[in-house]
Amino acid sequence: MPTGRIKYYNLDKGFGFIAQDNSEEDVFLHSSAIKHADYEELRVGQRVKYNVVEGDKGLVAKNVEILLTPTERRWLRQGKTIIPKGYSGFPAQSQDPIYNANDSLVDDKRKGDLDTQKKIVQATRKQEEPEKHPSREVDSDQKEQTSRQLSFGDLYILKQINFETPMFFALYNQVQLPAIVLETTLAALTLNCNGKEKTIPKSDIKYCYKDIDAENVKTLLQFNEDIKAKQLKPVLSPEDAYAIDAEKIRYARKDGNAINITLREGEIFHGTVDWISPYEIKMVLENGSKVVVFQHAIYEFSVIDEGE
Repeated sequence: MPTGRIKYYNLDKGFGFIAQDNSEEDVFLHSSAIKHADYEELRVGQRVKYNVVEGDKGLVAKNVEILLTPTERRWLRQGKTIIPKGYSGFPAQSQDPIYNANDSLVDDKRKGDLDTQKKIVQATRKQEEPEKHPSREVDSDQKEQTSRQLSFGDLYILKQINFETPMFFALYNQVQLPAIVLETTLAALTLNCNGKEKTIPKSDIKYCYKDIDAENVKTLLQFNEDIKAKQLKPVLSPEDAYAIDAEKIRYARKDGNAINITLREGEIFHGTVDWISPYEIKMVLENGSKVVVFQHAIYEFSVIDEGE
């Protein structure tokens, strides 16, 4: 059966269109063609599979089945309500705004859209909040995870969970781990690694990138051999982490200046800033590939003026 994503859907009128994965021609969708699912309604961006027939005015979808992500299937097993996430729930990668050191939006005309996007994700996160129990206190990590403001690093990872994006995670000791993200918390990521579930502390992750960028990222990857020889370990305390000047990064992004980042195991990345959160920096490298660098893994950082 072909697969695609909901491109448009009018809940009141009960029809919409599917953008196909293997064709540029959209498929008409009527609510009567949707099989029973655990979703109360369709949302833009929701993945589906279906049969296609030729109608009077073009292609028509039949036997439409909504596809669940691994996280959504887990929620169902736990008896939780599923709130679909889709393109309308997350910003496009090339349009991600930037955060300053106070985790507030800077110079972005899409603040209203972002507020809507955050409400969708926060509503989803509420499904994962632990139930209060008189004999048990919620640990501090869970409290902070559910109360702090979502950063663009959170939104980026949640988007990859929704789309089941094949990715690579660079860990210490030069490990490149291929995986799909299943869940995220404040302190860790749960990954599907070739069918095996692993929970990786975020402190062990230096950077990550999508599978489609793998070859281009590896092509540009260079090392500072002096730093590499130090064999530095992960930073476990915020006091020991490199202090990033968020204002310098913000102005570098605004002025289009490149930055250099060297990691604790010597990797060197050179490129422009797509966005910054309090915990990650997303860079666009010289060949167009993109990496998300975890700030706790940074050893050195500098801005390259246009004239240099």
